Amino acid sequence: MKQRAAPASQARDPAMKKTAPWPMIRPPATIAILGGGQLGSMLAQAAGQMGYRTLCVSANEADPAGRWSDHHLIADPGDANVISRIAQDVQVITVETESIEPSALAAAESIGARVAPSSHVQTIVRDRRLEKGFLAANDLAVGAFRVVESAAQMQQACEELLADGATEILAKTARGGYDGKGQRWIRTPSQADAAWQALGQVPLVVEAKVDFVSEMSVIVARSPDGGRSVLPVFGNEHRHGILFQTRMPAAVSESTARAAMDLARRAADHLKVVGLLAVEMFVLADGRVLVNEMAARPHNSGHVTLRAASRSQFEMHIAAICGLPLPEVEILRPAVMTNVLGDLWSVESAPALTKVGEHRSPDWATVLADGRATLHLYGKTPRPGRKMGHLIHTGHTIEEALVSANAAFGRLTTPS
Repeated sequence: MKQRAAPASQARDPAMKKTAPWPMIRPPATIAILGGGQLGSMLAQAAGQMGYRTLCVSANEADPAGRWSDHHLIADPGDANVISRIAQDVQVITVETESIEPSALAAAESIGARVAPSSHVQTIVRDRRLEKGFLAANDLAVGAFRVVESAAQMQQACEELLADGATEILAKTARGGYDGKGQRWIRTPSQADAAWQALGQVPLVVEAKVDFVSEMSVIVARSPDGGRSVLPVFGNEHRHGILFQTRMPAAVSESTARAAMDLARRAADHLKVVGLLAVEMFVLADGRVLVNEMAARPHNSGHVTLRAASRSQFEMHIAAICGLPLPEVEILRPAVMTNVLGDLWSVESAPALTKVGEHRSPDWATVLADGRATLHLYGKTPRPGRKMGHLIHTGHTIEEALVSANAAFGRLTTPS
């Protein structure tokens, strides 16, 4: 149901105004999801299956999450006035993107609304300067970095990091930027000014290159009372700055997995996050792990849980923000998730295209002929580099699942 006004108010438990401890929110309460992307759509599906109703707030009528929600309010999800208004009609507010302004969440909090993640958490995870500072201040292993807010600081930061042994430096915009956007590599101090100019002369975080052997992520679900459940460790592979594949279980030692899970738990506790915290990490040659980035929401790597775990990451997020018990998440079968990007809709990069109405689409039959594969499409307009969906392949072993996943991806990208 599309609408341009919030849904009619539902009867609310007066105890919902309490701030501590938060009471359990039971179905059929309404959950507001700020943002309309694929993460929001999968949150709405999970909430619906669990008996909850959802209100999606997003700017565009065609946003995927709006199609799966009970109500779709077409408005700016970062507008404090909008969020304060809907706070009267829902039992909890959550986000599916870091782009939501913390001030909008704070406005809802100021009138007693339940918001997860909080405005404080949102403030930290959407700004790399604050995120890196948080990690360092709480003794959470992180690589060498500097915060840069001027051309002079940029020059000094590059000189210091290179002098300390960095072979290369990665400059990232403090805000925005994802999937490799808003980043620039620097190899000598002489390249510092050009990088500062190219990135728009905005605040940056400048990081020493980490010589890692693999990448991984850990997702923690945390409830209002501090209860936690740590999802299985995911092994990740990025291509051109975008997540290509996630493998569950990750191919790391038991000691490395334990260290990563402990690091993620401590990060979630220090943040006092409610909902999910996804922690991306680098694995070093000696088995140690360093935190790369964090996200207080469902994460791309966690999609693999949709078909291969006892609970999906989306179910765990809904359970956490509603104060439900958080069960252990078990791997049911080894699985590989492969991202599907808009490049596959290009004739040049994917010759095996089929005509569907007025649009051209990859020939999904070549993938779905394998009974171990499932296809999840998000319903977005294709463009190069845009995440359009994902494939999940399962197997008796992770090696078997990986062979199937790579073969399927090869059929989509190789001329017949």
